[in-house]
Amino acid sequence: MKNYEILYRDLIFLLRKRIPKKSKLVAKLVEILPLEKEAVYRRLRQEVPFTFEEVVIISKEFNISLDCMIGIDAKTTLPFRFQAIDNENPVKIDYLIFEDYLHAINGVASDSNGIILSVTNILPQLFYTGFKYLYYFYYFKWQYYSIPAHQTKSYHEIIFPDKLTNLIEDIFNVSKKVRNNYFILDNQIFQNIINDVLFFNSIRLIRDEDIQVIKNELFRFLDYMEVVATKGFADNPANKVFIYISETNIETSYSCIDSKSSYQFSMLWSFIFNCILNFNKETIEITKRRIQSIIRTSTLLSVTGEKQRLLYFEKQRKIVDQL
Repeated sequence: MKNYEILYRDLIFLLRKRIPKKSKLVAKLVEILPLEKEAVYRRLRQEVPFTFEEVVIISKEFNISLDCMIGIDAKTTLPFRFQAIDNENPVKIDYLIFEDYLHAINGVASDSNGIILSVTNILPQLFYTGFKYLYYFYYFKWQYYSIPAHQTKSYHEIIFPDKLTNLIEDIFNVSKKVRNNYFILDNQIFQNIINDVLFFNSIRLIRDEDIQVIKNELFRFLDYMEVVATKGFADNPANKVFIYISETNIETSYSCIDSKSSYQFSMLWSFIFNCILNFNKETIEITKRRIQSIIRTSTLLSVTGEKQRLLYFEKQRKIVDQL
């Protein structure tokens, strides 16, 4: 059984999912509850809890079930959770998950001290969302391992709807507004993606002409990543980007979100595009400590370490040139 603190937090989370803009959410709550605006703000800041009667009114108005609140921690996965595979439509996309993730990144970006810490054994997701042919490749690979063999599609057959493309672009742009972004990368990321592309080419799921497209995109990605590492930011100097290369292998990818204006949570990535969201404070602290430990065994490429940075990107370009 959940305690009240967790239930209350989940209620706030669901309300913000329904109406992301705080001013509109406050106006709606003032409309349906016998409360002044300041009283609503205190409840949203969790300084004062909603009463049972207020929760009942909110649940009815927003169509929120207690079952949903109780199950939210176990069921919430984002950002790339696809609905169950449909034999007639194997690329049936749950857009709400992308929208939830975008909302979460927006929340961190609105905090002047917001932090995203990411440890990853594939190209950093908040970077590659700006490079569609790399995103297509990761989706192609995810699909290859996720759907029945007779439904497998080649890389060049992957088509994304405009709505999905727009959401991905929004995630890329909003992520650059986060005040502090930390990326700790596995040292074999580029070699691994080259190996994957060559393998799928060998079984005729990636054409020779597609290889050239992916190769060019990887060079563009490296150019972008090097510029960001050299400057220490993407667009705004106030929004810092710290890029580290781990000296040890990274077994899995995970992230931690630290924000006072939004929820603190950690994300454990699995199967490339699936992620489990966790609000448990102890788990978040464990994740933070683990990330700090990996940082201690990693090389910082951002701003400082010019020689190491130049050598790293020179080596990665030679690896990409194998395609």
